Amino acid sequence: MAINYASLTDWAMCDAATAEVDFKLEVYTTNEAVDRLADKRTARTRNSTASKLAAVNSKITAAEILLASPGMDPDLVEKTTDELAALKVQRTTLTKRGRTTKVLQKFLSEVEDEQDDAQVAKLTAIKAGIAARRAELSA
Repeated sequence: MAINYASLTDWAMCDAATAEVDFKLEVYTTNEAVDRLADKRTARTRNSTASKLAAVNSKITAAEILLASPGMDPDLVEKTTDELAALKVQRTTLTKRGRTTKVLQKFLSEVEDEQDDAQVAKLTAIKAGIAARRAELSA
C-alpha cells in the first residue's frame, strides 16, 4: 500500500510525522540491541550447560571407576549404581537442552533480525518521503 504524503499539509505535520517515524526507528534500533544481548545470554547459557555437562560426565566416570573396583561393600554398590543412573539421566537432559536451545535460538534470532531490518528499511523510506513532501510545501 502506497503512503499518501499529500495528507501532510504543512511543515508542522511533516515535522510531527518525522518525529514519530524517528521514534519508531529508535524502537527497532533498540530491538536490535536487545537481540544482541539475548544472543550473548544464549551463548552464556550454552556455556553454562556445557560446564554442567562436563561436571556430570566427570561424576559418571568417577562412579563407573568406583563400581569397577573389586571388593566393594554391597550397600555402596547399590548407592553408586543409583547415583550413576541419575547422572546418566542428567547427562541426557543437558545434552538435549544444548541441542534444542542452540538451533531454535539461532532460527528465532534470524527471524527477528529479518523483521527489524525490513522495518528499518521501510521507515527510512517513509522518512525520505516525508522530507520530500516537506520540500514540496516550501516551494
